[in-house]
Amino acid sequence: MNEDKIISVKNLSKVFGDFTAVNNISFEVNKGEIFGFLGANGAGKTTAMKMLIGISKPSSGEATVAGFDVKTNSEMVKKSIGYMSQKFSMYDDLTIKENITFFGGIYGLTKSQIKEKTTQLIEELQLEEVANKLVGSLPLGWKQGTTLFVTTHYMDEAEYCDRVSIMVEGKIEALDTPKTLKKQFNVDSMNEVFLKLARNIE
Repeated sequence: MNEDKIISVKNLSKVFGDFTAVNNISFEVNKGEIFGFLGANGAGKTTAMKMLIGISKPSSGEATVAGFDVKTNSEMVKKSIGYMSQKFSMYDDLTIKENITFFGGIYGLTKSQIKEKTTQLIEELQLEEVANKLVGSLPLGWKQGTTLFVTTHYMDEAEYCDRVSIMVEGKIEALDTPKTLKKQFNVDSMNEVFLKLARNIE
């Protein structure tokens, strides 16, 4: 696998009886990229995500995540990814260390466990230089990590992605930077891009 590609998907499909939920999609996500995986409810996003995180087997096609095949090495895929809720959940008025201590307490860790895990996390994430800085003072990239795969049906969120794909009825109908897509469809917002795509399909 090309080391710059953190996710690679080729002709991936998922069929349930007579219904094709994901229809032969192909795309790649680069290391360090914020990639938007967009589409209306029912477009096939969730089904595709389930295949990519190793909890649903593809009907056909290939996909690797962090170098691991989603069909044959799903356990390693699961160990290589993390989930983050839609809203960033650390407290801006606490330092990184204080946030870790706070959440450790919520999850019932002892003081010694919290101290050990805090040191371990800060070293693993290479945050030694900023561990005592307020989270609110850090750039968004520091808060969220290296490669982000954002899945949503809110088109305004696409404006913040490096590149976006838009799914309609199980297929990827557009894939490019928000700026290029808006220029291509001669519109001012990603929501208008989506509406044009959806209308053309119907």
